[in-house]
Amino acid sequence: MIDLLEIVLPIFAVVLAGWLVGRFEIIKGDRINGLADFTFFIAIPALMFRSVVRNIHWETFDPGVLIAYFGSGLGIYALAMAIGLRVFRIRLEEAAMLGLACTFGNSVQLGIPMVVRSFGEHGLVPLMLIISFHSMILIGLTTVLIEIARGRGGGAKAAAIQSAKGTASNPIIVAMMAGLACAAVDVQLPHMLDDFLALLGAAGIPCALFALGAQLARFRLGGSLAPTAVILALKLVALPAIVWLMAEPLGLAPETAAVAILAAGLPTGANVFILANRYLVYQAPVVSSVVISTLLSVGTITGLIAWLGSVRS
Repeated sequence: MIDLLEIVLPIFAVVLAGWLVGRFEIIKGDRINGLADFTFFIAIPALMFRSVVRNIHWETFDPGVLIAYFGSGLGIYALAMAIGLRVFRIRLEEAAMLGLACTFGNSVQLGIPMVVRSFGEHGLVPLMLIISFHSMILIGLTTVLIEIARGRGGGAKAAAIQSAKGTASNPIIVAMMAGLACAAVDVQLPHMLDDFLALLGAAGIPCALFALGAQLARFRLGGSLAPTAVILALKLVALPAIVWLMAEPLGLAPETAAVAILAAGLPTGANVFILANRYLVYQAPVVSSVVISTLLSVGTITGLIAWLGSVRS
């Protein structure tokens, strides 16, 4: 139990520190944005590039993790949309946003620190695969459905193209693809370059957690309890359970399956709110789900890591 708390509590303590700083405006918003930009554009890409080059072994590279994760995710997405349309009687664009909130996890700011502390740096390899397709599949699908719901057929096609371009220009994705290219030809990083990337990457995890907390402080809860409850149940419980059920038939290695399950159990990511805010659709339930799922994940992720403890390094 002490070992488990040593993994989880420091992570959420840094998130809490960021929340307190953001809540009481000890550091102003534009400076928090600068920290978030440094994390997203510099520190996390350095961490991911170095991790891929050092840990990718093609003989153990298992794309089955994508089937387990996104097969489960798309099933939950469809279920959430059906609940939204049939039970809550909401519009298609709102149902699409509900589906996204139930499936899109905080895989970068919270997922990377959790995986590194739970499974070591080599655990980033299956997480890297999930991150690579996360936005393109889930945010891309949601954007297209919103455009269709608003009667912009051409807009849906443009949205899909724009989503693919956005994924391809994502600095974290670019860093991982560059790392894969280096790993494919067995590039060995020079010692000084490796140290440089290690220093930058080491800043990525605490900065990501701190920025996450500070960003959460800007959100204000609102909206109906029922949609939020559905999001919490599907995102924190149903999604990791279905990934677990799919892992064995797909023959995933125990640690690969464990990382996929942990990634599935992450709280709803802030990018869901960004999209909801951009389209002005279903904002209140999304905000509530981001904040409450992050709070509840202190317990749910602790439980997942305890359950997955037998395969942790």
